[in-house]
Amino acid sequence: MDLLLRDEGRILDVGCGFGLFAAYFGQTQPRRRIVGVDPDGRRVRLARRLAGDLGLRQHEFVHGDVRSAPLEGPFDAVYVLDVMHHLPYGDQPRVLERLRGLLVPGGMLLVKDITTEPRFGLLFTEALDRLMVGWREPLAYRHHREWGALLSALGFSVRIVRVPDILPYPHIVIAATKR
Repeated sequence: MDLLLRDEGRILDVGCGFGLFAAYFGQTQPRRRIVGVDPDGRRVRLARRLAGDLGLRQHEFVHGDVRSAPLEGPFDAVYVLDVMHHLPYGDQPRVLERLRGLLVPGGMLLVKDITTEPRFGLLFTEALDRLMVGWREPLAYRHHREWGALLSALGFSVRIVRVPDILPYPHIVIAATKR
């Protein structure tokens, strides 16, 4: 993922959590200015503290839901790591459309998520997701070709690769460039 991100510029981290990826990506390329957004206020506070402890003063973190948080573009890149399947199925296209609107022309949207095949891998992943989030939170997985078609229809050039894993997670990485 680090190799796919730009070496500098404003980068949006959707679902930043504790800020671990923002910290890592900011340290590997110090000219990156990462803006993280997450609905968990406690995690956002920890992300701010971590960035401060590491001297990443250019990072900022927003407490809010990506669907409605006050995010001001433009961004040179956006990354969304294992978040999309936690959004309701009907919200996913609107979130991707919003993210596209926040990107500069030629900007990169990186999505790491789960595809629906092989079936055993999906069932394994869903069981672990349910252990973490319970039964009330919606989980909405899509096949990687469906993600590709959705992003293409929104005006992205799309590349999708499967990520090998020792466990049976059906991970994919989508690199989508705004046309």
